[in-house]
Amino acid sequence: MADTKSSMKSLKAYEKIRDMILTGFKLPGTRLVLSELEQELGIGRGPVREALMRLDRSGLVKNIPYKGAVVAAPPTKKEVLHIYDLRVDLESKLAVEAMQYLNKSDITKLEALNASMEELPNNRYKYDRQFHYHIYEASQLPHLCNIAQALILSVESVLNIYRWEKDLCMKFNAEHRAIINALKDKDPEKVKETLEINIKSGLEIIEETYNKMLRVPF
Repeated sequence: MADTKSSMKSLKAYEKIRDMILTGFKLPGTRLVLSELEQELGIGRGPVREALMRLDRSGLVKNIPYKGAVVAAPPTKKEVLHIYDLRVDLESKLAVEAMQYLNKSDITKLEALNASMEELPNNRYKYDRQFHYHIYEASQLPHLCNIAQALILSVESVLNIYRWEKDLCMKFNAEHRAIINALKDKDPEKVKETLEINIKSGLEIIEETYNKMLRVPF
């Protein structure tokens, strides 16, 4: 029972620290001091330490000798372009595989997640992540899902540094509706097409973010 409670606290710490990084509350280069995180999260040092180790494995945090844990730098331009090429290929494959297993309950779940995003909540990115993961997990290819998740996390911090405008959110919501319709129709080519459009829309956001950060063309 004690191990279960500790694991749950570690997962809670992981999710909270991850979300602080992904929303830009903890910027690249920020030191993640155990004592400070204990106070911020209200979670003990052991689970927080485990969470930081897990975040290090995900690439969001770097453990640097004599300095401790710091928020990792975002990917370079070259890395971003390669990551998005990999994402389009892998996530399209996962979605097509998932298409044959998704049932009415799954479609209802996707529609509910998109409806939540259409309300333009501040934590919209959480629903967006859940939307995509729900599709991919239905593929019954868990190892590839883990790779897809790592690729998404590697760029998500850049996606969320700047607040998304209403028009942009509405554009993503329309793309999600198109993905749902393609899955309903069980049209593999349409699934690939709509998903690629949605993923590459994220690349456009990253291009804009880097332009603002670096003040040079992406």
